[in-house]
Amino acid sequence: MFEYILKEDQVAVLWLGKPLVDLNAIPATLEGKVTIDLAQQPEQAEQMLDSGDYRVIVVQLSVENFDFRYHWLRKVVEHHPGVVRVMLNDGLHPPQVAKASELCHRSLLFTSAVGELFKEVGESFHLLQASKKPAIREYVGAIERLPSLPGVYIALNDALASDVTRAEDIAAIIERDPAMCAKILQLVNSAFFALSNKVFKIKDAVVILGVRQVRDLFLVSRLFEHFPQSKSWSGFSFENLFDRSMVVGRFAQAICREQRVSPDIADKAFLGALLQDIGMLVIATREAEHYSAVLQEAAALNQPLYAIEKLRLGVNHMEVGAYMLGLWNLSPEVVEAVLYHSNPNATTSEKFTPLTAVHLADSILPDVVNINECRICSRISQKYLTRLGLQNNLSRWQQMSEEFASQLYSGVGQGF
Repeated sequence: MFEYILKEDQVAVLWLGKPLVDLNAIPATLEGKVTIDLAQQPEQAEQMLDSGDYRVIVVQLSVENFDFRYHWLRKVVEHHPGVVRVMLNDGLHPPQVAKASELCHRSLLFTSAVGELFKEVGESFHLLQASKKPAIREYVGAIERLPSLPGVYIALNDALASDVTRAEDIAAIIERDPAMCAKILQLVNSAFFALSNKVFKIKDAVVILGVRQVRDLFLVSRLFEHFPQSKSWSGFSFENLFDRSMVVGRFAQAICREQRVSPDIADKAFLGALLQDIGMLVIATREAEHYSAVLQEAAALNQPLYAIEKLRLGVNHMEVGAYMLGLWNLSPEVVEAVLYHSNPNATTSEKFTPLTAVHLADSILPDVVNINECRICSRISQKYLTRLGLQNNLSRWQQMSEEFASQLYSGVGQGF
């Protein structure tokens, strides 16, 4: 259960806030492996973090202490991005959960047992190790045109952190980039969202879709624009890949609603689906001829694309995409959805997460059209569904998918 923690030499935990009731009952397997230091206030925790070698931060968040501790968490992400962050939800309101969970690797209820906490910590170690392997760093580091996080996206994150930001303020930030502003309005008015009335202003899009969804549309649109399809690449259409990612994202949201999970999981599933194949654009742009051969080999052998990518390139598109998103400190659960969406059994979690929704939506919907007839989308993992107890829901999701599948290749999206 704790295999990923046990691989570490020593795990020092900085605990901000009230401890769990059974915190002293650390599983015997971890005795001597884990040390826990308690802090009462963010200022004290900041001093301890700067002077100590902490691998994990656990933060108890309640309505009363939320503002101070949330802003402290934002500083931690900026200055100590490699530290695993776990939030303990002690009666938070849903909007507070959504805000804080974007900064944390895992979110647990304050009533959770200490064993569950460290199981989640172990999964977070696994994610960090898997997404930052030397081979991935070298591959991505050799990319000449690696995009930086757009300034508008950073400004939108700052606006989200404020409780007084209005729709007009969000619109003003997005309108700094007229081209992306027009693109977002185009997407919002497409059949992807099936709005009853046409939207002419970004402010109205923010009100209808929410700040997070508009922010994520901005980020994904900018990334796809950064990797335009060159004449040397003909394996598949970048436009079709973008349009399919939109349909997968909307379907993933629908699965989340059907499962009645929290809105923040649905938001992360949407973004994870939009970005799940961004690594393909990176590879196709960097080495078109070699990547075409990889697709041909995967089709000929009827093997998962990510397996042949790993064999021939040393990395796969999921790793490349996840590494890039990790560089930008995007939500760890979004990174996880991108990294494992075709291979969810690489995780051990038994919870419904953004990864679950992205894997299902990507596996059920029709594939990206490509000249090599290679299966690019995921293959449904019955073992994963059984582990989560979802195997009996598959037929219902397949029926739900028909509405979304009709949007693929029907001209509703125009890509780039």
